[in-house]
Amino acid sequence: MVQRLLAVMLPLLLSGCAGPEAYLVSPALQAVPDGRIALLPFENYSNDVSAPGLLREEVAKRFALRGYAPLGTAETDGKLWTMGITDGGQVPALKPADIGKALGVDLLCYGSLEDFTFQNLGFVIRKSVRIRLKIVSAGTGETLFEAAGKGRDLKVFLNRDEATAAFVVYSVQKLAENMLKHPLRAESDKAMGQVFERLPRR
Repeated sequence: MVQRLLAVMLPLLLSGCAGPEAYLVSPALQAVPDGRIALLPFENYSNDVSAPGLLREEVAKRFALRGYAPLGTAETDGKLWTMGITDGGQVPALKPADIGKALGVDLLCYGSLEDFTFQNLGFVIRKSVRIRLKIVSAGTGETLFEAAGKGRDLKVFLNRDEATAAFVVYSVQKLAENMLKHPLRAESDKAMGQVFERLPRR
């Protein structure tokens, strides 16, 4: 019975394991003299309400490592709040020029969390993170950079005893990661790494 169930589920679980995606880097990105960048609130297409905020802070650190100067998220959010923006889903309603003027920067980072999943089904453990980032010039509205990254971990257990033990182990792991506010850390790091390895240093 278990083998039959896995035969049905595995093609679905593995369907997202395609090769690297295309990405965009405009020559105009390096020509921008000011490396300050505002990380706008992420759009969230996952079922985890806290993950976009956690990943946004990690993305800010990675921008700094690439030579950019990210504005503080609290400062960014405060100014966006005065424009009526309280979450990432509202950001596309504003023109980049208006956001740039309010924040005093030309580089705007739009982010979307497309997947943030930790499924513990006993016989199948699936962890998946997918993030997309886009840098837009507030002055011209041009997309200067866009890339997506994903981190996945899939484990299948055919033995019932192994599956039972794995269910307990991964349940504890998930609880510990949530307590430390680093859920799906390895998968998130991999997804962000795929994005930032394509971003030119300043």
